[in-house]
Amino acid sequence: MTRQRGFSLIETTVAIALLAIIVVAILSGFSATTLAASRHQQETTLDRLTRSDAEYIKSQTYSPGPPPAGSTTVYQHIAAVSGYTFSYQVLYYSALTNPPNFNPNNADIGLQEIILTVRGPNGSSEVLDFLKEQP
Repeated sequence: MTRQRGFSLIETTVAIALLAIIVVAILSGFSATTLAASRHQQETTLDRLTRSDAEYIKSQTYSPGPPPAGSTTVYQHIAAVSGYTFSYQVLYYSALTNPPNFNPNNADIGLQEIILTVRGPNGSSEVLDFLKEQP
């Protein structure tokens, strides 16, 4: 009887199984990378919009005191971007309290702390505090 060279059925099956496991691992790695890239893009957009809105609010004329009657906002936001919401709170500085603090009920003496909150479509949010001084 002559001896034949080649692979047996078991060897071939094991090789195909190993190849399948490797391919699945590589594809799941690509999937994770795609999801991470999408999440990173949303976080980058959230950060960019937060900083742009803060700069836009800083560029506006100082608005003393609480909002005028019938209005709920003192400062305007940048143009709306689909899926993102903007809100802010204005706190007024008082040196008369002990210790001095920022509070929405203080009288406006020319220094405001603005707490800007931007919420993204995936439920994430970014908060940025900054000061605005009356010229």
